Amino acid sequence: MNEIQIVYMSKATGDVDDVELEELLKTSVRNNAAQNISGMLLYTKGSFLQLLEGEVSAVDALIKRIEADTRHHDIQVLVRTSIKQREFRNWSMGYHRLNESDAKAMMSFAPFFEDGFDAAKFCEQPGISLDIMRALAIQLDET
Repeated sequence: MNEIQIVYMSKATGDVDDVELEELLKTSVRNNAAQNISGMLLYTKGSFLQLLEGEVSAVDALIKRIEADTRHHDIQVLVRTSIKQREFRNWSMGYHRLNESDAKAMMSFAPFFEDGFDAAKFCEQPGISLDIMRALAIQLDET
């Protein structure tokens, strides 16, 4: 099976409250499980950072649907790589809303999310988006 891992970021079109995020997550979990896609979604200050893993055709089809979703814009793929094994296979969609306590706990990563996700900062350090996801996955697994 030919699988990939993609990390992309985007900006919310408007304010996103907890109820909207909860609905988005429910839909994502259901749809991702049906397509055998795993991943994680992070949200902070009007921006999203999402990692997706799965079969190339399924992930590419999902990315096309995401690009057509009017709830966000400025979608930029930061990482796209072939994988032999999934890192986030236990989650059809893990989720975390980053906040000030995360910035304090993850000071080396804070500049990448404390004012919302910024593509320019991510482009300066390729792979840092994946490092943030990995660190948060470990943190979330421990809680």
